[in-house]
Amino acid sequence: MRLTLTFISALIIATGLAYLVHIDPGFVLLTYGDISIETSLAVLVFLILISFIIAYLSIRLFFNVKKLPKALALWRTQHKQIRSQRELSDGVIDAAEGHWKRSEKRLLKHASQSATPLLNYISAAQAAQSQGAYERRDQYLVKATKALPGQTQAIQLMRAELQFSAGQLEQALASLQQLHTDNPTQPAALVLLMKTYHQLKDWEALHLLLPSIRAHKMIAMDQWKLIENDMLTHLFNKPGLSLTSLWNTLDKGQKTIPAYAAAYAQSLIQSQQSEHAESILLKSLHKQVNSNLLRLYGLLDIDRSKKIQQLEKWLKKEPSHINILNILGQLCMQQGLLGKAKDYLDKSLSIKPSSMAYLLMGHLHEKQDHPVEHANRCYKSGLELSLDLPVSQNPPSLNESGITLPAK
Repeated sequence: MRLTLTFISALIIATGLAYLVHIDPGFVLLTYGDISIETSLAVLVFLILISFIIAYLSIRLFFNVKKLPKALALWRTQHKQIRSQRELSDGVIDAAEGHWKRSEKRLLKHASQSATPLLNYISAAQAAQSQGAYERRDQYLVKATKALPGQTQAIQLMRAELQFSAGQLEQALASLQQLHTDNPTQPAALVLLMKTYHQLKDWEALHLLLPSIRAHKMIAMDQWKLIENDMLTHLFNKPGLSLTSLWNTLDKGQKTIPAYAAAYAQSLIQSQQSEHAESILLKSLHKQVNSNLLRLYGLLDIDRSKKIQQLEKWLKKEPSHINILNILGQLCMQQGLLGKAKDYLDKSLSIKPSSMAYLLMGHLHEKQDHPVEHANRCYKSGLELSLDLPVSQNPPSLNESGITLPAK
């Protein structure tokens, strides 16, 4: 459009000038010393126009020739980048198809001319790792750092990810600890460091790291919740570890989880803090009647009558819970309530025979001074059941009058 307007304007001007020249060609006299030139105005204008055009074209040609080396260099650079991009694309496709060696070769061929050298070197490092060539992998990551010194953290994270996936956990840990020192809030590094500690079973270090992960807004709960549960389970069952500080880090919901409550309550019982253990067990048992928690509740060094009353409350909610029945039978025996003990143990055995119920029933026969063979038969049945053997015969039970009768 612009060229068309320029052409039309030039044509109009030329036509106007031609018309003026035709009406009056004019006369021009140029003198310089002894030299004089006479010509018409039209010829002079024509010569001036031609001279201007020649001068303009000459200047343009001069500057174009001067720019030619840079233009050629730019063309060569662009050509190399296009070729490098094509090799990068082919290398990535080869890697996706499992042709690791060919992929590595293509990715490195023009990496220095690539517009994205980081992608070339990292992809080559992945291809080298897939071949088990860890030294070459590390060399490519060093080259990536030199090519892009401003992306050191990203390359360090990639190094740690490759080391982790290769099972080089100690090397990955060293890379991640350095990265964590440089940038403590980097979410990807935090998650990978958490997974590395988990794989190394370094539960104490993981426990120190998890608060910063839980508080991080960019790390979803499903990324750390299962690992946290596994860590707490191991820490609560680690011999010699003081559990009070660990317990105080738990939230209200975690404190009712049976595995954690049982471990902490057991440590409290061992340190003769039964009253504290009782409050822990009660809070968890009110949420869920758990067999292990019930066993620990039965071991508490508190008033037995109080324990019996509480267990009877839970029995109303869970009338077929054999662990509650067995613990009640044991406590009633300890209190001398042999009739109640017999009722609870008979009911437990009628619901589902267990080695514990047989053991307690044997003790009950001994307390009642019944024939020794009656207690022995109970012990034998309990042993056979604990060894997953068929019970040879039912042990004797007690009727309401206290007379020993064979079980039907």
